[in-house]
Amino acid sequence: MKCINKKRKKVLFLKLAAVIIVLFVILGIVLLSKDKNFEDEHPYNKSIQAFGTSAREDALVAPGLSRNLCVGEDFTQLEGIQNISEEMAGFFSLGEGTIPFSNHLYEKIEPGKVTQLMTALLAVERLNLEDEAVIEGDDRVYGKEARGCGLQEGYHVTVKQLLNAVLVSSAEDACQALARLTGGSQEAFVTLMNERATELGMTNTHYANSTGYTSDEQYTTVYDIYLLLNEFLKYPDLLNAMSLPDYTINYTTPKDELKQRWLDSDNPFTAGKVTIPKDVTVLGGKTFTSKSNNYAALLTQNKYGEFYISIVFHAETESALMERMSEMLSQTNR
Repeated sequence: MKCINKKRKKVLFLKLAAVIIVLFVILGIVLLSKDKNFEDEHPYNKSIQAFGTSAREDALVAPGLSRNLCVGEDFTQLEGIQNISEEMAGFFSLGEGTIPFSNHLYEKIEPGKVTQLMTALLAVERLNLEDEAVIEGDDRVYGKEARGCGLQEGYHVTVKQLLNAVLVSSAEDACQALARLTGGSQEAFVTLMNERATELGMTNTHYANSTGYTSDEQYTTVYDIYLLLNEFLKYPDLLNAMSLPDYTINYTTPKDELKQRWLDSDNPFTAGKVTIPKDVTVLGGKTFTSKSNNYAALLTQNKYGEFYISIVFHAETESALMERMSEMLSQTNR
């Protein structure tokens, strides 16, 4: 009898042990599964670091912004670049993500012709450059102050030719044609401009037209201009057009006649009218000089292939503007 009880106890013990083992196996599987899910949902250790945070954290801090953007203070001095209190300026090292020099970096300014860079950006992003466009009467510009490329109602021209006219010669009629083609109307295009500015993080910018006409409702900052020019690096068509010293635009008239017009660059840095420091390549931008207003925004490259952006607004004279830009460009190879 005792022998039978011992056998029963042994069988019961083995069954209990088997149940315990099965429970441990199930528990282990559950724990491993949870660990795997945790790693998938929180891949911080696998993220590329940007500004000292993970890429996931960076996206939460600044949604829609590119990583490795230049960051800096409103005022930063740099030996070799004069700090003039009336000027708004910034020197940006894109490769290092730094702003070695800044002066009134976030103060609002009137963008002037720099506005046209946003017009060009939207056109490249939304239009087929090889498409043919027909010029309408509202595309034309009038007045002594207007700068155009000779567009007439009914002329046929490609989108690429309009783009080149904007980036080489700051042609306002080409701006208005691109705005209409891209947005459907000037008003709708301005809405697109402001939406794109928001996407780029240009929080202190507001557009009122596509050409840069003076308006109290149109403003930007040196830092926001940097954000805009920085986006140009994604588009070879923009860089190629912006660097041209001149351009010949071809039209087809309503009578099917072929016409041409030669456009000189209004940017002295790409037109060869300004001495550029050694081993510096000017990829383009916008400049303007007059008795009352002098500014420039340039994208450049040094001898090592590194990109820089140099911006000066409110220079007192043309010579002061050229001096400041030369000081900045000279810093790119140091």
